[in-house]
Amino acid sequence: MPVDNSTVAELAEYLLQKASEAPGKRFVVAVSGVAGSGKTYISERIGNAVNRLTKSKEEVCVVLPMDGFHLTKAQLAAMDDPAAAFARRGAPWTFDGLRFVATVRQICQDRAAGSSIGWPSFDHAAGDPVEDAIEVVDRHRIVIIEGLYAHANEEPWEPVGSKLADELWWICGTDCQERLVQRHLAAGLAATRDEATQRAIGNDSANGEYAETHRHSPTRCIYN
Repeated sequence: MPVDNSTVAELAEYLLQKASEAPGKRFVVAVSGVAGSGKTYISERIGNAVNRLTKSKEEVCVVLPMDGFHLTKAQLAAMDDPAAAFARRGAPWTFDGLRFVATVRQICQDRAAGSSIGWPSFDHAAGDPVEDAIEVVDRHRIVIIEGLYAHANEEPWEPVGSKLADELWWICGTDCQERLVQRHLAAGLAATRDEATQRAIGNDSANGEYAETHRHSPTRCIYN
């Protein structure tokens, strides 16, 4: 059953409570799940709910997708096997995992007054990251980091789940393949349903299997 509004509200209230227990420190949640599980959509809903509950003109919660740490098309093209690199884009080795972890660490450690940390987003139309598209500032006391490898228990990702994030939320999705098919068609990544299905059961499935079998145990599972 998809996550409903009452569940989103409960999770938002929970985050505000946890953040209030440690003033001066950021409360960081890493949200993960296989492709099509709904981790991005759910993270955004929870983040928006937190900011509504504060009734403040300024956001206290920011949602940070890890897609911005994709290697650029130029970097993939420079690899020994560019065709394989583009075909497997989204696999762990097609991300800048070291930089992802370093940026998460900086966010966890630095909430000094006036501080600002840049976080990259991903331009799906251009197919490349956009540097410093999201700004994490001192008022952001709740941070939701979402991505396929946010719970990964292998290097270089491992420190996020073992040391940096306060909690790990895993999205247990249903109908993930159908969601992916619809996403690929809507984004123009596939011209036909058959092509979209092959994409979903190919690279997406392989990456999802890695994420599911190489992860830290989650603090919470959210069924969607």
